[in-house]
Amino acid sequence: MGSPGKFFLLILFGLSFGSQAFAVVLPKRDQVLKKAQHLLDTWTISYVYGGNKLSDPKTCQACNACLDLHKSDPKERLSDCPVCNDCSLDCSHYTFEVFKQAGLHATYLTTALMNDLPPDELAKKYNLLDIGRRIDRAMPGDLLVYNGHVVLLEKKGKDGRGDVIHVTSGRDLRGPGHGIQRERQAMLASFRGPVLRILRHLDLAREMRDFYIQQKTKTSALDKPAAISE
Repeated sequence: MGSPGKFFLLILFGLSFGSQAFAVVLPKRDQVLKKAQHLLDTWTISYVYGGNKLSDPKTCQACNACLDLHKSDPKERLSDCPVCNDCSLDCSHYTFEVFKQAGLHATYLTTALMNDLPPDELAKKYNLLDIGRRIDRAMPGDLLVYNGHVVLLEKKGKDGRGDVIHVTSGRDLRGPGHGIQRERQAMLASFRGPVLRILRHLDLAREMRDFYIQQKTKTSALDKPAAISE
């Protein structure tokens, strides 16, 4: 997997398979979704701009208590509460952590780079495939990138809506320790302004491609007429 042509073929495989892929639980994609939910269910961390580490529950609680006391703006939280250096995340570090815990090869990059890098560089250096911005092409496990924010798509619903998991400091934040949030039935194309890019980890794209080829091969074998013995 090195040339731009091969990356393009991965996209074509995914798009040609279409909605059939949503009915199939593929192992790597399933692992990504399970890790995203596990972090949501088990870590009481806060959103901190630049936060990039999960430490231990005691450190996380100390960070949360400090933030509750200071009421700092997101970009001032690390300076006001140095303990948060050891247990806090921002949105892009959360998606990086999910991929890493799911066993995918992940290299961290900011949301600005997710939006600005050319597709070939995203694929070669960061193992991320640019799917475009059409929500109907997005699949669970994909990253939806907005201006200054990224979320992980957990479930697609009807009419362009779906469930996402992300780390946030915005209007939906319920307080320190609740940085990881699930938003149900979000309007995906405009959740945090217009969606600017949909990114799929190459391992998930390859997994879908391989499944597609396998299904095509099975279908072709079934369609072959049986040999007539004399």
